[in-house]
Amino acid sequence: MEPVQYSYEDFARLPTTVFWIMGYDMLGVPKTRSRRILYWIYRFLCLASHGVCVGVMVFRMVEAKTIDNVSLIMRYATLVTYIINSDTKFATVLQRSAIQSLNSKLAELYPKTTLDRIYHRVNDHYWTKSFVYLVIIYIGSSIMVVIGPIITSIIAYFTHNVFTYMQCYPYFLYDPEKDPVWIYISIYALEWLHSTQMVISNIGADIWLLYFQVQINLHFRGIIRSLADHKPSVKHDQEDRKFIAKIVDKQVHLVSLQNDLNGIFGKSLLLSLLTTAAVICTVAVYTLIQGPTLEGFTYVIFIGTSVMQVYLVCYYGQQVLDLSGEVAHAVYNHDFHDASIAYKRYLLIIIIRAQQPVELNAMGYLSISLDTFKQLMSVSYRVITMLMQMIQ
Repeated sequence: MEPVQYSYEDFARLPTTVFWIMGYDMLGVPKTRSRRILYWIYRFLCLASHGVCVGVMVFRMVEAKTIDNVSLIMRYATLVTYIINSDTKFATVLQRSAIQSLNSKLAELYPKTTLDRIYHRVNDHYWTKSFVYLVIIYIGSSIMVVIGPIITSIIAYFTHNVFTYMQCYPYFLYDPEKDPVWIYISIYALEWLHSTQMVISNIGADIWLLYFQVQINLHFRGIIRSLADHKPSVKHDQEDRKFIAKIVDKQVHLVSLQNDLNGIFGKSLLLSLLTTAAVICTVAVYTLIQGPTLEGFTYVIFIGTSVMQVYLVCYYGQQVLDLSGEVAHAVYNHDFHDASIAYKRYLLIIIIRAQQPVELNAMGYLSISLDTFKQLMSVSYRVITMLMQMIQ
């Protein structure tokens, strides 16, 4: 029995759900009035908490009285780079009309019939369990970073009979001997919403980028498979020319869709990659300084998922680069010997266009590929080594 072939809406469920965690509805799904109000209130609370926490962080940095050791300096460096990274990605997904437009174009192009979906092997392109687990682990490790201090405080209460009132971020100063407990609870609520805004913006934007890139890659593979399976002949030249004309039009359309994708995400992609690398460096150094603690363990998991996050963006960027080039190879290997001259001219058009590879790029000039990932990790390793030597 053939498995159920996934629809386009099935693909969109993961990125949409992730953004719902912070109350942001990317595709404008119809909701009841009460649900819209609740979403709006929650969205406002996340943004307001984020703004308050960033403001207090900047104040502490300008004041410079409470940042008095290397560990805190690295902690603040981590927070600053992560905030820049997350806010850059959040600014990107605020282009909701452009994202919805690209989503609609890809929805129209998506295979409609079951047979067509089987031919395009849509299920092979669906979110793998390992990817879903990666997203869950990333969000889970981020949650542990936030709740780790209060867990440590609870453990201290049961083991030493003293609640230590630890906090996630060093922005707020709380004195349990002077300040009431409700202030501590309020601070923790602010930190939770602040963290939700940053974490979901960070991972959510990349999921939308991968979602669109996977769809474009799916159609490039469809073109390559169609060329491999089709056998033209002068006996049915009219049908052959209709077939190849559709391929030409689809190739042009996919290039246009990739340009739309680069227009939405490309402007911030370079800064996102650089700040993600900076986060990995500062978190790694902070973890090495802190040693084997609960916080250090959650940060190690966080580093691993962050590296995988960068790798996946570069991996799918490499895929579209390779697939767009493979279109030309598919034409070369195409059995066109019995085709008409007009058909062969169409093939020549496809080859000429395939000479300019389609790519995921940042700022219009940096191609995102596995080479980009290797260079980024190499630079990150050198920076971590340098920082550790400076500290020691």
